[in-house]
Amino acid sequence: MNFSVFAYLSLGAVNTVLNIALFALFYQVILIKSEYLIFGRPIESYTISLVYAFLLTIPSGYWLAKHFAFKAENSASTASSFIKYSMVVTQGLISDFLLMKLMIEVMDIHPTIAKVNSTVIVLTANYILQKYFTFKSATN
Repeated sequence: MNFSVFAYLSLGAVNTVLNIALFALFYQVILIKSEYLIFGRPIESYTISLVYAFLLTIPSGYWLAKHFAFKAENSASTASSFIKYSMVVTQGLISDFLLMKLMIEVMDIHPTIAKVNSTVIVLTANYILQKYFTFKSATN
């Protein structure tokens, strides 16, 4: 296993644990109702929890990936690489959401377990995209 894979997995694990902990905190402690009305539409509390956890862990994930996993200090500008990073993780959020919906509503898996399962799948795709798209000049 090369260093960038090890670093991405290790540091990604830290950010992922933070993400899952925030998800569980919002879902199981803060958002105690099963759904909330947002702009007049009912939204499940697990969906709201997913978005909050996502938004709170974008900056830490970017910083860890840029400075430690891919050592990309000399790559594209911070603004450019942050936009690319945000695009990849937004794709990850959408994939995470769709996988969670499938596992929760079709497979009847508990939302927190579904979150862990979907995270493993999304992290694999995100590593490839971050390495070859976001931080390409630093790793290739």
